[in-house]
Amino acid sequence: MVGIGSNTVRELIDYELSRYACYLIVQNGDSRKEVIALGQTYFAI
Repeated sequence: MVGIGSNTVRELIDYELSRYACYLIVQNGDSRKEVIALGQTYFAI
């Protein structure tokens, strides 16, 4: 359960991605965003 404000909670689905799935997401992301650029650098090494 995750709090979303005003003392309200909602169930949140949690996903576990494989390393390959993360690689595909990062490689197809917008490299102008810092998190994507860092991920692309991580997988390039």
